[in-house]
Amino acid sequence: MEPKAHRRRLTDMRPLVVVLLALVLMSCGNEPASNGDRTAAQAGTAAEEAEGSAEELEMPPDVVVTGGDEELSLTPYVFCWSSGCVDGAPPETVPEVGSPGQLTVEFPVEGWEFLASFQAAGDTCARTQTLELEPLSATTYALPPAGPAGTYDVDLFGRRDGDGDVVVRFRWTTPEDGPSPAPEAMMAVLADNDGTVDSYGVELSVVNLAASPETVEANVTVTAAGGETLTYQPTPANHAPEGCSSVEGALFWEGPAEKGLEAAALGDAPFTYTVELVLDGVSHVATAVWPDDEMPDYAPSVPLTFEPELPAVT
Repeated sequence: MEPKAHRRRLTDMRPLVVVLLALVLMSCGNEPASNGDRTAAQAGTAAEEAEGSAEELEMPPDVVVTGGDEELSLTPYVFCWSSGCVDGAPPETVPEVGSPGQLTVEFPVEGWEFLASFQAAGDTCARTQTLELEPLSATTYALPPAGPAGTYDVDLFGRRDGDGDVVVRFRWTTPEDGPSPAPEAMMAVLADNDGTVDSYGVELSVVNLAASPETVEANVTVTAAGGETLTYQPTPANHAPEGCSSVEGALFWEGPAEKGLEAAALGDAPFTYTVELVLDGVSHVATAVWPDDEMPDYAPSVPLTFEPELPAVT
């Protein structure tokens, strides 16, 4: 089998933060079922170990991370490039950049976006904190610390719409605290299928909570323009790596798929989503309108803003 033809990843379907978290979990040995057709490879030798001929697979450029006197040239272990896609494992020995106060990231192709995901080094059950890198030029980006000072495995996820994506990993001992990301939530129920209201699956996710709640309840109500309603309880999904009971500060639901199809048959658009999360006995409610609130780059998902606000890391 040859490496997969160039395709657009899930970054076209959901916020980048959630995508990057999924890639981190996949690298910890918990690959989502929807990604089961991807080519397997090992970091640093992705092309050689991918199924097919390495000569037929054009590798993306390295991502260069610089801090103080240290410079790392990192070969992507996950990428989609002009000739195909490879999903590999992170390096067994993670390259270390030391403990500079801030880093510079360079990728020699203009117009890309980069996110950085921080997770306590060697702890696959630890919280993942993600931030967007600020461009310094068309090919360079500033990377500050995130969260409490400590030693982190950092995954850099870069993409440019329509041109593919790259992921690299390195280790950084941050000498001072950085900002902690705010909670984010998103949901997908309905979708536009060539002008017809349809559903490609039911998903709900919340990341960056202050802690994993001990008790969780979720209820979703979909209301069509004519007032027809459907209420259901989404199905919890366990995205935790092997050996972990949960992903710290993150919650996921997937399905029931038939509820999406039932919602599509309710009536005419627009549809109002009302989501209630009860976390440790405290009710948080969010509403969104589909397709009005649909995120153009991540259709058919809509963002959710809860009242009262979800508990955040302080």
